Amino acid sequence: MLRIFRHYISGLGVVLFLGDLLVILGVFVLTEVSAIWVGSAPFLVRFLEVGALTAFMLHLGDLYAARLAVSPRELLARLLICQSVSGLMIAAIGFAAPSLRLGRSAFLQITILTTLGLMGWRMAVLMAWPKHQMAVRVLVLGTGQVGRMIAELEATSARAYRIIGFLDDSPAATDTIPEGYALLGKIQDLDVLVEETRPDIVVIAQVDRRGCFPAKALLGCRLRGIRVEDWPTFYEKATGKILVTAVRPSWLIFSDGFVKTPRTEIIKRLCDVTVSLVGLALALPAMIVVAIAVKLESPGPILYRQPRLGRNGCVFILNKFRSMRQDAEKETGPVWARARDPRVTRVGALLRRTRLDELPQLLNVLVGHMSFIGPRPERPEFVEELQKQIPYYMERLAVKPGITGWAQVSYRYGSSVEDAVEKLQYDLYYIKNLSLFLDLLILLNTVQVVLFARGR
Repeated sequence: MLRIFRHYISGLGVVLFLGDLLVILGVFVLTEVSAIWVGSAPFLVRFLEVGALTAFMLHLGDLYAARLAVSPRELLARLLICQSVSGLMIAAIGFAAPSLRLGRSAFLQITILTTLGLMGWRMAVLMAWPKHQMAVRVLVLGTGQVGRMIAELEATSARAYRIIGFLDDSPAATDTIPEGYALLGKIQDLDVLVEETRPDIVVIAQVDRRGCFPAKALLGCRLRGIRVEDWPTFYEKATGKILVTAVRPSWLIFSDGFVKTPRTEIIKRLCDVTVSLVGLALALPAMIVVAIAVKLESPGPILYRQPRLGRNGCVFILNKFRSMRQDAEKETGPVWARARDPRVTRVGALLRRTRLDELPQLLNVLVGHMSFIGPRPERPEFVEELQKQIPYYMERLAVKPGITGWAQVSYRYGSSVEDAVEKLQYDLYYIKNLSLFLDLLILLNTVQVVLFARGR
C-alpha cells in the first residue's frame, strides 16, 4: 500500500496507472514520428486529453483494482469495452474542439496501438508478479478476537497479504487461533522466528499488552527493515475504515491524520461552488425529467424537504427528489429506510439506485449547508439516538456533510444501527485522511455508482 495525501491506495494500481501513461506516451511519440497528422493542439494537451480519458475509462472498468482478475479473456473484454468508449469520447471532443481533432489514420493507429500496449503491459505485470508474490507476508502477534478479525480480512483486504503465522504467550492460544493458521510459538521467540519466517510486516494484535509487549524485539524488526504496525492501522489500510467499536481513544489522538488547514478548506469551498454551479447547469434537463416522473407517479410535492444536522450540529433543510409516497411516515413517525421499502415508489427506487434523487442537494452545496463530498447528513431524531449507542458518532459532524462520500460509495444505504456503525467507520476514515486527492477518488467512484446503478 502507498499513502498519497494521507489516503492508502494499492501499489499495484499506481504501477498500472503509471505504466498506462507510459504506453500512451510511447504511442503518441511513435505516431508523431510517423508524420501522421494528429491535430494542431500542443503535443502535451493532446497527450493529457487521451491519457486522462483512457485512465478514467479504465478506472470505471475496475482495471486499477487491487485484486485485478487474472483471466486474460476477462481482462481483454474489459479493456476492449473501455477503449471503445474512450475512443468515442475522444472523437466527440475532436468534433467539439477542432484543434484536438485527430486525423483518421492517427486515430486508428493510436487506438489500436494503445489497446495492444495496455493489454501487453497488464499481462506482463500479472506474469511477473503472480498473486502470491503480490501479497505481503504478515506475522501476527496475538490471537483472540483481533487475530481472528485479521485472518477474516485476508480474502477481501484492499492490500493483498498472506498470514504466515501467529505468536501468542497465552496457554489458551491453541484454542483461540483462527482455523487453518499455524501457531508458530510465543511472543518472546519473536527474534528467532523473524529470522526464520522473514515477514514483510509484523502486526501487533494484542489487546492487553501489560507485561508481554516485546519492545526490544520489535525495535530489532524495525532496524532490519521489517514494518511494524498496530492492528488499528493495519485494519485501516486493509478496509478503508476505522473500527470504532474496538479502537482506543489514544490511537485516534496520536495517529497520523485529522489535518484540516485553512488553505484546504478554501480550495474545497471553491471546488464546491464550481461543481454545484456546473452540476446544476448540466443536470437541469435530467432534473426536469425526474420532476415530471415523480409528479406523474404519485401525488404530493416533487421535492422532499427535511431537517438534517450539518457541521458542528447546525440544523439545515435538505432538498431531494421525493422517492417515497407522500404519507410515508404519517403513522410510524421517523423510521429507517430499508431494503425493498414498501414506502418507496417505482420511480423512487430507480432514483435511489442511480443517486438521481440527490441532485437538488446541489442547491444546499451552493449556499454552504453542505459540501459536495462528505459524510451523509442524518436526521436530528436519529442522531440523538445513535450518539447514545455508537462511540465517536458525533465526531462525524466535524466536517460539512456531503452529497456523496467515502461511506456512500463504499457501503449501502443505512437501515439500522449496525449500518450506522459501519458507515461511521468509513466517515471517520474520510475525516482522518481528508484531502483533495481522496475527494477526487470518491468523485470517480460516484461516477461508477451513477452510471452502473450500484446504489443500494
